[in-house]
Amino acid sequence: MFEQEERMSSIAVGTEQAADLVTGSRGRPRLLRWRRRTYRVTDAPTPLEDALGSVLTHPLPVHGWRFQGTCVHDGETLVFDVVELGAGWHVLKTYA
Repeated sequence: MFEQEERMSSIAVGTEQAADLVTGSRGRPRLLRWRRRTYRVTDAPTPLEDALGSVLTHPLPVHGWRFQGTCVHDGETLVFDVVELGAGWHVLKTYA
């Protein structure tokens, strides 16, 4: 049981991964399509610049968001850190 919990808590940690982010009229995330799954944003997204601002001494060189998403397929819920790089969005890290 412990091994399974440990594996689940480390899901998708590490390198960035391409994703499609659907935003609302004010630019806030609404849906994330990642790894052939769709996650509906289920909290108030926070700009990464605000979320990390208290621990950084310089502004972030990228634009990004931290938000909770719930999978529309099976109800899995994760917290995502996503950034806009070039012409697309990338998932940098997830938290289970």
